[in-house]
Amino acid sequence: MADNYEIEQKRNIADLKNSMMNQDYKEVRKLCGKVPDGPLQRISIYEDTVLHMAAHSKQEDLVLDLLKMIPAGRNHELSTIKNTDGNTILHEVATSSAMTDAAKELLLKDRELETEPNDLGEKPIFCAARYGQSQMFEFLAKEMKLEELSPEERQANLKRKDGTTVLHISIAAESFDLALFIVENYPFLIEEQDKSSMTALQYLARNPTVFRRGRIQIRRGFIELVSKSKMEVRGLGELCKMIYELLFEVSEKSNERDTLLELVRHLVAKDTSWAFGRERGQNSQESSTNKDRKSDESALFLATMSNIREIIKEVLNFQPQALKHTNKEGMNILHMAILYRHVDIFDMVIKNEVLSRRLLSASDDEGNSVLHMVSQKRKSPASEKMQSPALQLREELLLFEKVKSASKNLITNPLNKDNKTAEELFATANEQLHQDAKEWLMRTTENCTILSVFIATVAFAAVYTVPGGPNQNTGIPILHSKPFFLVFTLADVISLTLALRSVGTFLSILTSSFPLEDFKIYLFKKLRHGIICLVLSVSMMAVAFGATIILMMSRNRENVVWSVVAFLPVPIFFLSYSPLRSVVLRPCKEWFALFILVVVYVLILLPFFLVWGLLLLVLEALRDWVPILPFIRNPRLWICGIESEPSSDSESSHPTAAPLPHV
Repeated sequence: MADNYEIEQKRNIADLKNSMMNQDYKEVRKLCGKVPDGPLQRISIYEDTVLHMAAHSKQEDLVLDLLKMIPAGRNHELSTIKNTDGNTILHEVATSSAMTDAAKELLLKDRELETEPNDLGEKPIFCAARYGQSQMFEFLAKEMKLEELSPEERQANLKRKDGTTVLHISIAAESFDLALFIVENYPFLIEEQDKSSMTALQYLARNPTVFRRGRIQIRRGFIELVSKSKMEVRGLGELCKMIYELLFEVSEKSNERDTLLELVRHLVAKDTSWAFGRERGQNSQESSTNKDRKSDESALFLATMSNIREIIKEVLNFQPQALKHTNKEGMNILHMAILYRHVDIFDMVIKNEVLSRRLLSASDDEGNSVLHMVSQKRKSPASEKMQSPALQLREELLLFEKVKSASKNLITNPLNKDNKTAEELFATANEQLHQDAKEWLMRTTENCTILSVFIATVAFAAVYTVPGGPNQNTGIPILHSKPFFLVFTLADVISLTLALRSVGTFLSILTSSFPLEDFKIYLFKKLRHGIICLVLSVSMMAVAFGATIILMMSRNRENVVWSVVAFLPVPIFFLSYSPLRSVVLRPCKEWFALFILVVVYVLILLPFFLVWGLLLLVLEALRDWVPILPFIRNPRLWICGIESEPSSDSESSHPTAAPLPHV
């Protein structure tokens, strides 16, 4: 009999586990009454009970029903029933704010649950912070009466064994609303350090993604949001729903960013990691084995390395004296900003003239000034924006000139410990980049030259193959009296002129000796000028193409449609050219302004053609019964160059037979 009972119990436990995995909760309630320990029966290899599994599945109703099945005499055992991770049932319940009622019922049965730690030393309130459950955290904090405890007791409840606090873990989980609540109610946690001696602000300064994501989300256009949405639109209702959700997402991201900035203000106001960062880096035993350990850097330097301008701005407002701090290598914030190529932070700091004088004149432990740092290789990961070698060299040259101008008359010692000036170090460090930039510029110029010659050839040949052909007797083009023939002629001449101008510009680049200094302005100015001429030449060729289409098709009734379609290649070409325009033409303000002006004109003319075309279509439809002027009744009179139209049926457009001669 005993063997049969054990077999039956094993079968019930197996069925209970399967029912739990299959989410058959009705069967779970039924089987819990058949196993010895009921809801406290362990059913997984991790020694989870049924209640553990139900809480992990976030089934609050099931948890409440199972709690009612526990005998009153076993309530005190709840704080001792743990899985292999040392988690009690309340640890699992605390991972979801939707299970607040279940947490309240558990605490009514056993108050010891609220302070029972797991194997990592985490209380249930710590689990709520780790999963970003603000409502559950506030509920447990109220139940634990943290405000009435001593500072030591509160600190023990909000920290685990390795020193990580609920503030650390909430920032790591990117739950910034909860982190702000913790900072406002438990400000003593701001200066607490984990086992790596890192404060909460240092945690935040190592996560540039959240700041970058906020900036991108605010600036992103609606069309881009719609294009990146994964929702399927199958009707007007779903389209409205998608638009509402996208707008709500943008608003939510904006609120999240406001919360993040408020959190930064609180953390910066009380952070002191900059005050002892160098001493800690020098005295740390681990720093001798790992020189680049980021935990040795203060929050100020971590924010500089991560290009988090928001933190630097708040440091300037609340603790400007922190900018004088140096790390274990003797570098200040300007050294780090140049080393990691964060020029915007450099510009932000040097606006303060009092601080910038001392910072610009300082040198690190190797005797390198801020100007020497331009020659150092950047330590940051690969840039998201892939650039050509020539553009990289140009940026390095402009940065060197910028820093040199800012630090003029402030550098006390132009030589570092290797007895090298900043100019010598820069030339040596960028020797390979200079060679790569030269090869890239030659390849680009050669390709552009070939294209310019091809465009010039086509424009030159178009003169001898004019639309409609020449008159066989006089040699004059048949369609020379048409208005659009003048458009064709001017566009073709301008296209040829610009193409030849670009060829000359590219040839002047190819014959250059490519000195290092010319990569800063001269060579790129030439390249931009040649590319602009090439682009405008192609655009004029597209205009000539449109004029040709109108001249050839204007004798048909569909001439209005051809008038609209003929010039479509022009705006399409300009729109498709935007990526190269943003990279090459952005630094040239004058030419870029001219380029934008041309684009605006094209975009303005396109709607005009569309409206004019629709008007002509309407007039064509009304011409048979609306008595209006002949010019308006048939707009083709002007387009085709016809001087007049037969005024009556007797004046037919067909040739009449010649009169018979008198006999």
